[in-house]
Amino acid sequence: MAFLKHSVSIRIFRSGMFFCLIILLFCVNLFSTQNVAYFEIPHQKDPKTVAIIGAGAGGSSAAYWISEAFANSSASVKTTVYEQLPQVGGRALVYNYTRDNTQIFVELGASLFIDANYHMTNSAKKFGLEFINYGEELPNAKVGIWDGNQFVFEQTSSSYWDISKLIWKYGWAPIKVQRLVKFIVSKYLKTYEFKEPFTSVNLEAERLQLDLERKFTAQYYFSELKNINQLYLQHLVEPMSRVNYGQNLCEIHALGAFISLAPTGAKSIKGGNYRLFEKFIEHSGATLKLDTKVVKITKLSTINGVEESVKYKVQTKDGSTEIFDAIIMAAPIKFSGIEFENIYLEMKEIPYVTLHVTFVTGRLNPSYFNRTKVEDFPNQILTTNSGKTEFLSLAAKIILENGETLNKIFSHEKMSDEIYRSVLVLKFANNKTTLFHHTFCDVKIPAIT
Repeated sequence: MAFLKHSVSIRIFRSGMFFCLIILLFCVNLFSTQNVAYFEIPHQKDPKTVAIIGAGAGGSSAAYWISEAFANSSASVKTTVYEQLPQVGGRALVYNYTRDNTQIFVELGASLFIDANYHMTNSAKKFGLEFINYGEELPNAKVGIWDGNQFVFEQTSSSYWDISKLIWKYGWAPIKVQRLVKFIVSKYLKTYEFKEPFTSVNLEAERLQLDLERKFTAQYYFSELKNINQLYLQHLVEPMSRVNYGQNLCEIHALGAFISLAPTGAKSIKGGNYRLFEKFIEHSGATLKLDTKVVKITKLSTINGVEESVKYKVQTKDGSTEIFDAIIMAAPIKFSGIEFENIYLEMKEIPYVTLHVTFVTGRLNPSYFNRTKVEDFPNQILTTNSGKTEFLSLAAKIILENGETLNKIFSHEKMSDEIYRSVLVLKFANNKTTLFHHTFCDVKIPAIT
């Protein structure tokens, strides 16, 4: 058996901001063309300059919406985007999987967004990018919920039968949760209607009347405040927060849990979601500096002995410097490794969880799941918080031409080769099975607390 190592370890920092559904919504409120009055700059001889640190979802969209906000203004803004990695996209990473002359692009992180994320959806359409609907590449996929001993729920080909099973087992909990999700999402979408900017995610949640959902853990909110069947929370709700955010209901706030339960119209960009962020920067006209590590930012009050309005000097690893009127930090400050001079930053300690994302070719081993045959076997497996599961989720992504299945596994711990061999049948007749398992260093993505 040949092992070609390649996977990703993703460290999640806990904050109130989560990818796509929030970061783009909130950035856009600041830089929407409807809000130009808040950012009008008196006519000046030279353009104002803005440095954006980070070319992920936040940085790329900020560059784009700044350019849109000032497109028809007498003022001009020149933007520079610094990115320490060789590509745009942040955690929207794509691995180019090539096997037997077959080339497949698979998302490592930030792999989906939903219809309700209007800025992602509308911008992709504007830029002429093609969508892939969730499940399109594997139309016969079936979901199963594994608790370490048995499947507590298995999807069938009949949605009516599935709904009947859920109601029989969990009472009206599925319907109550569905109604709650619709209600919360409708409140959340009002953020698109606001013209005024805001200063924090917490204040925006209050403005949307979602402060209750933000303040309490999902476990307390659903069980104590909404009286939802505990078994349903354990079997159906928690697996969704685990696969989406690597967090259990006692760790995630209720608003985050609602987002994980609202996958209607889930989709991705063909070729990788990072392509949208590339388009944001391309259409913004910003100067993009890839492979450029910012090491120091200094607040200045004088330049060459002449008193000026506040400006900032950005220094990169190669020693070069540039002066800007404003800085946007679109990367986690605490983990950026940037030295700040004459700038007071009050940063609280941010805890981490670690998420391993592994791609492996092979088919599910029925005996691991206490089955005797693989027919009609779930190939999208989520897990409960039973303490008996060795992974968060295991999902077949695509069937390759040679009959192998490319699987994507999320786990908190790095899984051993022995576990892979027990979960999957890795060896095929052609003896070309490949296990990808390599760790990339510290890609920061927001989790929810």
